[in-house]
Amino acid sequence: MDRARKIIALSLAAVFLVTLTVFAARVGGKVRFNGRTGSIWFTETADRAYTRTAYMLNNKNKVVIRWKSSYPQKRYNSKMGPINYYSYRVNMGNLPAGKYTMLTERDSKDGYWGSPETIWVKFNYAGTTFLRYHSTKVIRNNNGDLMQRLYFKRNNAKGKGLHFQIFNSKNQLLRTYNFKSGNSNQWFSFDWNGWAGKNAARRSPRGVYTVKYWVDGRSPSTAKFRLAL
Repeated sequence: MDRARKIIALSLAAVFLVTLTVFAARVGGKVRFNGRTGSIWFTETADRAYTRTAYMLNNKNKVVIRWKSSYPQKRYNSKMGPINYYSYRVNMGNLPAGKYTMLTERDSKDGYWGSPETIWVKFNYAGTTFLRYHSTKVIRNNNGDLMQRLYFKRNNAKGKGLHFQIFNSKNQLLRTYNFKSGNSNQWFSFDWNGWAGKNAARRSPRGVYTVKYWVDGRSPSTAKFRLAL
């Protein structure tokens, strides 16, 4: 008798594990971003349309965005059964780069035992693409020459072109620099020796100059800096 009970218990446990596996295979979520805006969608195999509430958590598990309860936008049939499709739009413009978790919970009034009530997906948000002037200082290079070094903060710019133009107080273009960005979230700098070009008669005088700068796909910005060579 005890042996029969053990066999039944093991069989029920096996069925329970298989059921969990099936449920795990029938739910899912995906995230896709284009700059600061993104699309997040979830699917579940369910016997009917259930209402769900969605949340976004930061890396400290704090809720940063919350969506109201809603029914699925679509409901269609598949080989695994009827599927509910939930879609959400998100604007990350006010949120920093980092790790986030998007999850959706079936409303308690719609839940039942054994259902995949919570679906979640983890993702990394690279942040918006930008190039921003920070500061400048005079440095001495390896040859002992004085150079004006300009510093910029960049973000999510890996593989993109970084472009710079230097103008004098008369708005005359003196130098142009173009680089390809490597690591996307580190400081970037370049040096200018004060000369307008190889054929310039003399070095540009001390004073205030303008640097125009931009990263591929973004509008140019300008900043004033003082040449002190």
